[in-house]
Amino acid sequence: MPFDLSWLARLQDSVPRFLKSLQPSSNPGRYFPCLRGATPVGKKMALGWSCFALKTLHLLGRWEPLSREDRESWIEFIQDFQCEDSEAGFDDPPQTAHLHKSPGLIASLLRLIGRGPWRPDPRSIMLAETKQAIATLADVGAAPRQPFRGFPHTPDKVRAWLDAQDWSRPWGAGGQSAGLIVFLKTQAPLFMDAFEVDALLAVCRDFYAGLAHPETGAYFRGSTPAHGELINGAMKVLMALDWLDVPIHYPEKLVATVLAQPPEPSGCHLVDAIYVLHQALARGQESRADDRVRTYCGQVQELIRAHANDDGGFSFYVRKAQNAYYGVPVSRGLEESDIQGTCLLVWALAMIWQLVDPAGAEWKRIKP
Repeated sequence: MPFDLSWLARLQDSVPRFLKSLQPSSNPGRYFPCLRGATPVGKKMALGWSCFALKTLHLLGRWEPLSREDRESWIEFIQDFQCEDSEAGFDDPPQTAHLHKSPGLIASLLRLIGRGPWRPDPRSIMLAETKQAIATLADVGAAPRQPFRGFPHTPDKVRAWLDAQDWSRPWGAGGQSAGLIVFLKTQAPLFMDAFEVDALLAVCRDFYAGLAHPETGAYFRGSTPAHGELINGAMKVLMALDWLDVPIHYPEKLVATVLAQPPEPSGCHLVDAIYVLHQALARGQESRADDRVRTYCGQVQELIRAHANDDGGFSFYVRKAQNAYYGVPVSRGLEESDIQGTCLLVWALAMIWQLVDPAGAEWKRIKP
């Protein structure tokens, strides 16, 4: 399936129009998760939506043309979510309030028998949102107002923290570890000596080398996970390796693992597969013009097109907006685009473009 450049040209205008429709006011940085089906808590939340919108405009080359005043106001909007405590993490109060709310008797009883709704650990969500805010600001040359300090600061503690993650489920473990790497690369140098930071990063480099699986190219412990978990986990580790500027350990094997089967047709699975392919080819020796890669990219583009809607954006699921964000019900899951799905799938398309037409690719990259 050939890559459709004319479609990308149309998205260059339709996606910013969709994002504009999600702004409740002229305040730069303030967005809703979707247009029609947002829940009350989804409308009150703002940090994640602001990061997704900024990343999307940056990918499309629409961030720099904004006025200096709008760009500075948007950066300040994100910075305002940083807490004034000893750790200085980022917090979206409506999201945190919902996560701490009592689940109710029925949900509690269902969880006792393993049937209740998933309820994430609030601290894990704080770390994920802090990492996203810091990485988003870094994409546009900005930073938090003060350094975030809520991560291990000694080699032994870093090693123990990495070891304590459940690497039989590399998607979650990899995501948490990628956050740690972002903190070590961007925040630790602000309050630690350079040799101390280098020692922490060396621990991380050695740890990932020990996780690398020579047969699949992925990163895990124990038996080989299901294909989706395998690729999604590799994506998180490759994010960390990108920040560490460490080569992928078995890039050719990882390319073969990605190409073995198409991803599931939801936002995270689509972008994760393309990110792994993009990074593995960038670090490996294979040609980006390989027919297998072009065929795979064409297949994924068609999967992504099924998420496109008349409102100009993309839905996280096919014909269904993302309805939950870190366990918080943010929308009713209507047949409409949402801000998270739009960001992820525009990013996937940008990487596909770079893979199949590196000389002509116009959209930018982000460093998640």
